[in-house]
Amino acid sequence: KRSGKVDGVPGEKWSAVDTALTKGVRGLPGGSSIPKLLAAHRGKRNRAALPDLTEMKILYWADAHRQEYGKWPGQRSGTIEDAPGESWDGINGVLMNGRRGLPGGSSLMKLLAKRRGVRNRRGLPPLTTKQILSWADAYQEKHGKWPSGHSGNVDAVPGQTWNAINAALYFGQRGLPGDSSLSKLLDKHGRKARVPRRHR
Repeated sequence: KRSGKVDGVPGEKWSAVDTALTKGVRGLPGGSSIPKLLAAHRGKRNRAALPDLTEMKILYWADAHRQEYGKWPGQRSGTIEDAPGESWDGINGVLMNGRRGLPGGSSLMKLLAKRRGVRNRRGLPPLTTKQILSWADAYQEKHGKWPSGHSGNVDAVPGQTWNAINAALYFGQRGLPGDSSLSKLLDKHGRKARVPRRHR
């Protein structure tokens, strides 16, 4: 209705057409609108009357995405191929805000973490110094050296990496105070790595 004048029809405006469709004047039955008319007769997506969604439907699309691309969808994964007009950003929005039959208070990542076991980086459990040091001690005992941010996965802790721990120590994430690093933490608690002397 905000598209201005109707091309080729002097004196006619889309706003007036929408009013006639809504109120039922000029020979029209009423109770409609331009978006409703285009949705019914031209397949145009009507944002004000989108169909309800369910978690099962979203998970079906997510499973298909993973099968196609080898990874789970995220908020920035673009459009959903099996659902014309839908996007992962839009799905995340309705999960958060509670529209289209969904209660809200969730997100795409929370749903995948809950129903598919996908690791949610924003919902990771807190870390403690004692916990990190115990993992470091186990690493040193197994590998004969202390871990660094480049040491890969933490043994026996699925989804946890030394790089992520180092970042959490530095930025103060997951309950840690910040302004530190893995090497600083190890040095502070007497876990100093042996640094080989350079040959002259």
